[in-house]
Amino acid sequence: MNLKELGFDAFFREDLASSGAGGLEPGRVVFESRNRYTVETEGGPREAAVSGRFEYTAAARSEYPAVGDWVALRPVEEKETIRVIERVLRRRTCLSRRSPGRGADEQVIAANIDILCVVCGLDGGRNFNPRGIERYLVMAAASGARPVLALNKADLCENPEDALLTARSVAGDAPVYLLSAKTRRGIGELSGILLPGVTAAFTGPSGVGKSALINALLGAEAVRTGATRADDMRGRHTTTHRELFPLPGGGLVIDTPGLRELQAWGDGNTADDAFADIAAAAVSCRFRDCTHRDEPGCAVLALLREGRLEQERYQNYITVRKELEYLSSLQDERGRRERKASEKELSRLIKRYNRDRE
Repeated sequence: MNLKELGFDAFFREDLASSGAGGLEPGRVVFESRNRYTVETEGGPREAAVSGRFEYTAAARSEYPAVGDWVALRPVEEKETIRVIERVLRRRTCLSRRSPGRGADEQVIAANIDILCVVCGLDGGRNFNPRGIERYLVMAAASGARPVLALNKADLCENPEDALLTARSVAGDAPVYLLSAKTRRGIGELSGILLPGVTAAFTGPSGVGKSALINALLGAEAVRTGATRADDMRGRHTTTHRELFPLPGGGLVIDTPGLRELQAWGDGNTADDAFADIAAAAVSCRFRDCTHRDEPGCAVLALLREGRLEQERYQNYITVRKELEYLSSLQDERGRRERKASEKELSRLIKRYNRDRE
């Protein structure tokens, strides 16, 4: 594939040129697993690892390459198929979540995606959950990608049209597709939005059929699929790494592992972007800093009292906002500690410099 087919456009060309990375070649990360990378270049796929300088200067794990990233590569002498990653080019979009645990670290799932395809399973169990869909839409809002809902396994659902209505009630402006990877229902319609150069990441819980959908789009069994448990229809992690695949029609898809712990990532506006109906009502609140919990004149609470807003949707919105506020406080505190440590180190170096001059 040439770089244009992989999505290399003026945005990335300008960043590469402005970085002063002369003599380095661009490539896109198409496979990543435990610091192992495969990068697609103009000359074909290359195995790659980050340089020692990259490791030394990277301030956080989120700065390391992720599938979908464009990187600047240096060749290794006498090893034609090996490259060293010197720099990650600026990301246009970035799909992330808060890393599991109590910290405020960002875990990058995929980079430079145009569409986030949230896959749900209609085969029963917990794989179709409106509250879960809302959380994935928060991820999409934070990423900058356009969300799409894919309701898979429609062939195993007695009333798929009811599920479609439920999904649309929480999807906002995101299109919703009723699909079956097994019978190929709706596959042509979904493939119609995956235009040449467009990158879509598929995400969702384990067992919803993300890999099966990608295989249906590819027209080949390129991705391993697995079975689901009978008690709750949850699947095992058959996808344990992230990988980018080119589609026959020119689009690109990224398969990601199922997410069992979905912690919100974003800023204060992310929840409002995902819950557009609540955000629209909030404009009419009496107080500009209304938290929509117990203030008088709250237009959101008025919707709730009038029955025009579901209690479960409202509660999920409040919960996500609290999580994002807590994340922001953790980031502010970490930033304060890092600034303090940097100031101490600078003071120490100045004292040492002055002492040496004396």
